[in-house]
Amino acid sequence: MKKNTIILIALLSFSSVAFVSCGEAEKKQEAPAEVATEHYQCPMKCTEEIKDKPGQCSVCGMELEKITKS
Repeated sequence: MKKNTIILIALLSFSSVAFVSCGEAEKKQEAPAEVATEHYQCPMKCTEEIKDKPGQCSVCGMELEKITKS
């Protein structure tokens, strides 16, 4: 009986460690957060072109405005 109790405790300890370890592995495999970058577009929407740096619209020449891209 004493031997069965020791085996049971060992199995429960091992299974709890394995369960916690698997949970940690899943957390590490989550998709990384997107890096926020700036995007710019013509305020008149002359073109659908979106640039990653400020400048001027190639159609009307207006300064591009910062937008949030989702």
